[in-house]
Amino acid sequence: MTEASTLYDAAVIGGGPAGLAAAIALAQAGARTALVARRAPYTDNRTTALLGASVNLLETIEAWTRCKDKAAALEVMRLVDDTGRLFRAPEVRFSCHEIALDAFGYNIDNRSLMLALEERAAELPNLVRFDDEAESIVIEADDVAIRTASAQFLSARLVVGADGRHSLCREAAGIPVTRRELNQTALTCNVGHTRPHRNVSTEFHTPHGPCVFVPLPGDRSSIVWVSAPA
Repeated sequence: MTEASTLYDAAVIGGGPAGLAAAIALAQAGARTALVARRAPYTDNRTTALLGASVNLLETIEAWTRCKDKAAALEVMRLVDDTGRLFRAPEVRFSCHEIALDAFGYNIDNRSLMLALEERAAELPNLVRFDDEAESIVIEADDVAIRTASAQFLSARLVVGADGRHSLCREAAGIPVTRRELNQTALTCNVGHTRPHRNVSTEFHTPHGPCVFVPLPGDRSSIVWVSAPA
């Protein structure tokens, strides 16, 4: 630990939904927590499907009530064989009510989720925000030293890496990565439609990958379409 740095119980690197949720949970549990992540206008139009454990976490950190009305319940999962084979598998539907659940999960746009998490984070006095990016992470004998892009220094006994696929935290910890080329690309978008989705998530299985329609509030759905590159 450098002399000019401040020691925290925990530091979270990365301010997406995972990083913010982790920082809130740590601070809410009483840990003096640093969150190293730039504040930027959140323009991501993608959505996140939150299953039971994720919803439980958001309830625990007092964020779910702030955004639940922006989420659509996933009550039915519909699987369709669209492979074009001579012998197709029959369509399958699973209802959450078959296993006594109100929903399998909820689909929410990332912007609404982030606003709820940011609002909750701002209420915690022992959560310190560094509006910056981590530039170096060094594991030392008793703690982890962090230097930001603007030359701020801090140390923490625990560091949570939530800094994406090119993770500086993962590199510092020496965690190996295995990469594979799947020859697939994905398109995501949100659409409006004239017919109601009735909280049914539909997954078409094609020869090149799945195409999924996931409900959003109102007559809207998010689409994830996986296919081979043109």
